[in-house]
Amino acid sequence: MAQPILVLVTLQYACARLIRAGADQALIAHVPLRVLHVANPDAAPIGEPVINARALDHLYALSGEAGAEMCVLTSNVPVNAIADYALSCSAQRIIMGSGENAAGIAQTLSALLPGVRVEILD
Repeated sequence: MAQPILVLVTLQYACARLIRAGADQALIAHVPLRVLHVANPDAAPIGEPVINARALDHLYALSGEAGAEMCVLTSNVPVNAIADYALSCSAQRIIMGSGENAAGIAQTLSALLPGVRVEILD
């Protein structure tokens, strides 16, 4: 089976651009596309839900339109959950947004996943 491209999303509507970019790259490379969101229950403000259902529905619909499988996980250590998921699906490339901690997350993922290309999109 072909090694998929993995797109990491947060529950923001702006992440639609990441899904579109991943879909374009997957189409060119003739590989599957997977979309992943990892929620950290410890990071949610008190009284707020861990997952924004509207944003999740929106990203799930976009993933489906792109032919991608979308997975939502919870973890107190999201970078480890991402690495474990990438290993389990044999991802060849990870695409992520340029958020506040993006460089550090990308560097950690690169160390945990030798041979997997990690791209930060502006």
